[in-house]
Amino acid sequence: MSGDTFSSPATVRRRALWITSAAAALIAIGTAVAIAVAVPSDAGSSSADPSAGSPTSATPASPTPTVTATPAPAGPATAVGTIDDDEALATIETALAAPISTAGTSADLDALLKDVAVDAYAEELEAQWQELASQGWSITGTPVLVSSSVTSLTADTDPPTAQVTACIDSSAVEMLDAAGAPIGDDSAKTPRALHLFTLVQGSDDIWRIAAHSFPNDPTC
Repeated sequence: MSGDTFSSPATVRRRALWITSAAAALIAIGTAVAIAVAVPSDAGSSSADPSAGSPTSATPASPTPTVTATPAPAGPATAVGTIDDDEALATIETALAAPISTAGTSADLDALLKDVAVDAYAEELEAQWQELASQGWSITGTPVLVSSSVTSLTADTDPPTAQVTACIDSSAVEMLDAAGAPIGDDSAKTPRALHLFTLVQGSDDIWRIAAHSFPNDPTC
């Protein structure tokens, strides 16, 4: 997604809907800097000066970075195969509020989202995180979940699955470019839109968002 532009109204509208599913008030990703270790070109050569001593051994590889992210609060746990409208609303609200701006690495992002997002939705959030970081873009404001309803529930599958339709107001949300200027044409944006979520219930009885899309008519 990193090479996308906002050249067409349709693309702008899609982006306007896309940012409402981001879970942070501001995305700010730190940049990791790699330091190369120089190795003498004559190390181990038979012509090396013996008085110079043994060549310095190569610096060992850095250990796996420590994951420091705190998991976002989970939605309410429910009895197996059950979820009502209020519980679905709380589950989606916790996912939208997950502060992905605190994730400095993909491992941190995974730890942050483990109780709120899985499967395709976790991949969607990671793609957003990667694009914002690579482009230097940011998001300000917080989306508001106006309402949600469980449209279908399949309790006898593994895992139990629910389909939820939610109206989300992104009036306060804005995407900014690297210079801090708004991206897109305001006239093409849809501040308030319907979102379709697929929720799955884990073995810990917590519901997580597994997929996210939009209906043909997203007005609400």
